[in-house]
Amino acid sequence: MPVSEVHHVAVSVADLERAAAFYEKGLGYRRTLRAEVGGPEMTASLRLPDGTRGRVQYLQGPSRLGQLELIEWEGEKLPARPVDHRRPGVFLLSFQVPADELEDLHDRLADLGAECVSRPNRVLLENYGHIRAFAAYDPDGNLLEFVALPTREEILAYRAAAAEGPA
Repeated sequence: MPVSEVHHVAVSVADLERAAAFYEKGLGYRRTLRAEVGGPEMTASLRLPDGTRGRVQYLQGPSRLGQLELIEWEGEKLPARPVDHRRPGVFLLSFQVPADELEDLHDRLADLGAECVSRPNRVLLENYGHIRAFAAYDPDGNLLEFVALPTREEILAYRAAAAEGPA
């Protein structure tokens, strides 16, 4: 039996308020649960060092699935690990955006001080069709991707044209 969709993604942050404000103002997510975390049960279930404590802020998009859990851990702050697409592990978080909102989102994130890798551009995905996308870094250096996907009809038309071959 398959497991459900991703319920939430936990992201460690250096400054909980700064990160929550970025996702709230930039992506339009809304804050939900805020809590102090730690204790022996959490330490055991996540294999954390004894005594680890922190604060969390959940943020929710338009649906209840795919929430963000931002965590600011107490104690010494370590530098962020540089994003490297060759390193195993999480490379980026990707968010679907309506095509007519992609440019405005890019500008809003840039106005918030986010480093945007490029303007939204058109990218061809083999066996799928064209998407429009751009990437930006959040305040902690996490790479975020924003994509506008083709409709089902556009995907089917692309596949049909590709099956016919060159004209």
